[in-house]
Amino acid sequence: MFSTRFMTLMQREWMQHHRAWLIVILTLPLIVLLAIPFGQIQLGDEILPPTVLAGAVIGMTTLAAFGVTLLVTSFQLPGLARRDSQDRTIEFWLSLPGSHTESILATLLMHTVFVFVLAIGIGAAMGVLLAVAALIKVAGAGALLDVSWWALLVAGAAGLARLSLGAVLFTLWLSPLFMIMMAASAWLKRWGTPAVVAAVVIGGNVLDKFYGNPIVWDLLHAQLEGASRAMLDANNEMRDGHQLPSSMPQFISDFGGWVLRDAGAALSHTASLHFVGGLVVAAACFGLVILYRRRNH
Repeated sequence: MFSTRFMTLMQREWMQHHRAWLIVILTLPLIVLLAIPFGQIQLGDEILPPTVLAGAVIGMTTLAAFGVTLLVTSFQLPGLARRDSQDRTIEFWLSLPGSHTESILATLLMHTVFVFVLAIGIGAAMGVLLAVAALIKVAGAGALLDVSWWALLVAGAAGLARLSLGAVLFTLWLSPLFMIMMAASAWLKRWGTPAVVAAVVIGGNVLDKFYGNPIVWDLLHAQLEGASRAMLDANNEMRDGHQLPSSMPQFISDFGGWVLRDAGAALSHTASLHFVGGLVVAAACFGLVILYRRRNH
């Protein structure tokens, strides 16, 4: 019974927001796809093999779709705490045999993990189209025959699995930031987000400049760094420049092994005081959102 109610709540989010989500995810790749025939593609002095170029385009498109979706979601999340009250649908949902916890949790999952994974999948599919267009633009249609599409397919499947896991861990790492904004928006309404931003900026600068204690910036950096490494490249192999263009063909062939190592590293980082402490803060703020709903409805 719980699963049926929960799936209904998640389906409600899909029906209400899927058009907007698809527009957000598809807009940038479609603009780039339409611009490729009329623009110039600068690759620098390094001559990339067709397989490497195609893989790079697919990867960049996937991450770009995720980034745009994250940006839009970050602005939208705070207002979700009071959405049902504002659009007067709260009476309908309260009439159903469900709890505030189920309703809020379903909303959070759909607007974070689900839409992030959706962006990754659609971004990868659009990346294939962009890769084909880029190869034709740079080297002609014959370059498509030089691409090892099977290797890209295997690497892409492994990459999608890694990014999907990363989306879950990414959300958990950033959950304290998401939930603080939602709780503040619930209790302080339109002043919630400005109040949180002001408290962080003013409090962080006062502690840092006057007391020499950068704890606010350290905590923010730890959560953001943890989220970034959870999403991809947990071992910092790419960030450290270990994967140069000349080594990319070998990297693609060993991509499955790299994904397993990177996923293991991302999971191991959850055994961190910052990760566990962030979940505690997120849970407390989740409780504040539920308390607001109960007291006001």
